[in-house]
Amino acid sequence: MSSSMPRRTLLGAGLAGAAALAAGTPAASAKTTASADLSFPATPVARAAHRLVTDAQEPYLRNHSLRSFLFARAAAAQAGRRPGRDYDAEVMFLICVLHDMGLTARADTGQRFELDGADFAARFLEERGITDRRVDTVWDGIALHTSNTFHQSPVFARRRPPEITIAQDGIGIDLTGGPDQLPAGYADRVHAAYPRHGGARTLTDAIITQGLADPRKAPPMTLPGEILHQRHPEVPYPTWENILDASGWDD
Repeated sequence: MSSSMPRRTLLGAGLAGAAALAAGTPAASAKTTASADLSFPATPVARAAHRLVTDAQEPYLRNHSLRSFLFARAAAAQAGRRPGRDYDAEVMFLICVLHDMGLTARADTGQRFELDGADFAARFLEERGITDRRVDTVWDGIALHTSNTFHQSPVFARRRPPEITIAQDGIGIDLTGGPDQLPAGYADRVHAAYPRHGGARTLTDAIITQGLADPRKAPPMTLPGEILHQRHPEVPYPTWENILDASGWDD
């Protein structure tokens, strides 16, 4: 998430590769729909997930989760990808809306927040009778959402369900992107409905709070660990050399 990295590098292959789509420039109607639509999937499990984050997440986090879906769908439409034809909107919504549940007390089991969120989401779906590949897709999308370079891989984009890359694009736009990745005026409409309340910096503070309270939440060589190390260099932080020195091989 370094600010020195190009924005579109951080956002991944979904937007950066949009110009290469065989469909060419999306139809004007798709862009118009994307710029007008603030709706969410209305299936029973989607409604349950929406109620959950409304109850369990602070407003800044809930709004980030919901904006991520709206931005993902709008960006996908600009790239010529439509729900129901090119991806499952319900699955993509579940990735977006549940991806930061690991930052809540309800899902905290002592793992880094991405894994706590992924495990919570899997249990949430299984408890509602969903046990098929949708669980795997949601788990992967959440567990990998801080691994920016994964979905830049063309093989990843080709072999993994499209909902993962689309959701991660939306999450990335809301954290490190900007309104130029979206239809004109769309970000303003979304923010009017779902204000940022501090946005990415407030979310970063939550990651740090977890890491300071429980070192297991910020292990070395992970995004939470790196953020904690940058903000609090005084906190003990094992380096790779420390890990090698602790091995039993005397390498």
